[in-house]
Amino acid sequence: MRLISLLLALSFFSTSIAASKVDSLLNILEEQKLNNPDKLYDIHYKLGDAYGSRTEENYKLAGHHYSIALNIVKETGELEKIANCLYRIGYSHQRRNNYQEALVYFNKILELNDEKKYNFKKPKAYTQISTIYQALGDYQRAFENQMKALLIYEVKEDLLGVANSNYNLGTIFYYQNQYKRSLEYYQKAKTIVDELKNEQFNFSCVAALGSVYEKLHDNEESLKYNKLSLELAKKQKYKSGIAYAKGNIAMNYLAQGDFIKAEKCLKESIAIKSELGDGYGTIGNGIDLSQLYILWNKPEEAIPILEKALTLALEVESKSRQSDIYKSLSSVYDELNRPVKSHFYIKKYVALKDSLLNEKTLEEMGQSKKRYEVQKREHEIVVLRKENLILGKDKSIQQLKIYMAFIIIIVFFLFLWWIKSRLKLQENNNKLLAEKNEEINVQNLELQRTQDQLINANNLLEDNNLLLGEKNEEIKVKNKQLEHSNEDLQQFAYVASHDLKEPLRMINSYTKLLERRYNDLFDSTGKEFMHFVTDAVSRMEILLDDLLDFSKAGTQEPPQEATAIEDVMFLVESNLRHRFEILQAKLIVQNKNLPAVKVHRTQLLQLLQNLISNGVKFKGDRDPIVIIDGEQRNNDYVISVKDNGIGISDENKKKVFEMFKRLHTRDEYEGTGIGLATCKRIVSSWGGDIWVESEVGTGSTFFFSIPNSVVEETTPKLVDALLQ
Repeated sequence: MRLISLLLALSFFSTSIAASKVDSLLNILEEQKLNNPDKLYDIHYKLGDAYGSRTEENYKLAGHHYSIALNIVKETGELEKIANCLYRIGYSHQRRNNYQEALVYFNKILELNDEKKYNFKKPKAYTQISTIYQALGDYQRAFENQMKALLIYEVKEDLLGVANSNYNLGTIFYYQNQYKRSLEYYQKAKTIVDELKNEQFNFSCVAALGSVYEKLHDNEESLKYNKLSLELAKKQKYKSGIAYAKGNIAMNYLAQGDFIKAEKCLKESIAIKSELGDGYGTIGNGIDLSQLYILWNKPEEAIPILEKALTLALEVESKSRQSDIYKSLSSVYDELNRPVKSHFYIKKYVALKDSLLNEKTLEEMGQSKKRYEVQKREHEIVVLRKENLILGKDKSIQQLKIYMAFIIIIVFFLFLWWIKSRLKLQENNNKLLAEKNEEINVQNLELQRTQDQLINANNLLEDNNLLLGEKNEEIKVKNKQLEHSNEDLQQFAYVASHDLKEPLRMINSYTKLLERRYNDLFDSTGKEFMHFVTDAVSRMEILLDDLLDFSKAGTQEPPQEATAIEDVMFLVESNLRHRFEILQAKLIVQNKNLPAVKVHRTQLLQLLQNLISNGVKFKGDRDPIVIIDGEQRNNDYVISVKDNGIGISDENKKKVFEMFKRLHTRDEYEGTGIGLATCKRIVSSWGGDIWVESEVGTGSTFFFSIPNSVVEETTPKLVDALLQ
């Protein structure tokens, strides 16, 4: 209570100081009739600064005085002061969520001649324009304007500006659910801020890292950063920062299932943001609070919160927030078993989401980044040309000096030779001179031959360099094609996991609703048809999950730490234990000293689980037995998975690794025909190979190799740690 009282007293004291300053400036205007434009400008500009506190009414008053200052300074034509006023007016409109008016003033800054020293406002204007478009959900424009700001900051070597631009780029990708790319930009910003030791900006970077780790489902790392951001905000007495830190910590508690703590933190965050007039942040916390009530089995409490948030989002024209609210309302009404309402809001969500995040938007953002890189290279070329021009002049002067010295030396020796020739006119000397001349001619001939050889060698070298350049360009094109292919595959994974599953969930929901309400009205044929529908939906969901696994396989960077194969086998056995008990199957690990490998644990788990599961599934008439073994072969470590199942014919041994290739009907054996194709993709990403040896009726043995470069012999194992 004492701490709260102290904070309130400090807040009142700072407010009193600001009010006192405003009163003092207003008294000057009333008591003195100022005719000096410079003094009038100075007073109105200071009044704008004094009113610029975190309330909507004060921002309105601040904008009014900045506008008066702008009108005064327009007559004097001082462009630096004009730029300052335009920026402050635009910022005042932005803080009141008047985004279109704010854009007008920021764009006016960009129209000013930027030859003078006041052009430092230009990258700040680009940054604010980017922030507005981000709030409005126009991510392509937000990205393009922020890249323009980044280029200017890099040219000026303004490290704080570069850090700020990287931070804002991370935020743009964050709101498009591109969390890994967002993390890269936030980490770049944090690295620069740590160098500069900027405490206030350090808070923003720490808070952003906490948010993005929460989206990447690393709750432990997220909570660490969020608690640190709260400490920094309290240390700096930054109320807005405290609000955002509490909102982020609430999401960590929600992930832990602690609904009471999460609700308390969210309500505290909403109260602070409402007090500060942060409508955009209040909407976000409202959406988070509604999700909490859904998970807490209190969906009816979420509806008024979401409806209020939707009203605010429509007022500020924030499409991204509207999209999140529509999605949350659909989930709430689905929980309340009101499918018509749920369907109404999911249609609004899908329509708005398509306009916010699509392939064209990402492509345009990529083009913006390319334009930024081209402009950056052009600037570097201009700098190099200037340096080369200076160096060229110095070099020309130096060469001229050498030529003059050389000419003087030649003249001097010619003069000596002339004296000598005049003193010695004898025939022997003339003969000797002729012999010397002959030797010189021979040497010149040899020198000419050597020069010809050098010219030929240079021509050959130029041809080789040209060929090498063509090959390098071809490699760049192939790498670019591969990069686009990977991006297309990631986009396909997103569509498969979200957009394609959404209609399936709708079909499944309505089918279950029909079955629950009208099951007594169906005859046996109708019930059979209903079974076909639900079964088809289930198979389609399995197919989409398998396609998603296939698309993700092999797209991740190799890890730095090794994973023990024995640990993964322990997890596989736990996952398949229920199935082994039903089928009376047995799993035997022949080699007890399997190594550790530097590959992703989830990929290795998926690979072994697919192969072992297939060995149990295609079991034939006998109780299934699967044997795991491993051995060193040349430069690879080879692992085998042997079963006693139905076996594979010779003509089908290569087909089993192809997409959607099924050797049996669905009635005989379940599956989508993607599992082994996924296994092949995973092993190929490690640089290994996979193959099968089999006889029909006897069983099959699947082999896959792992290069020795990713194999480690001694690594602590999870199983040993658990036993200890």
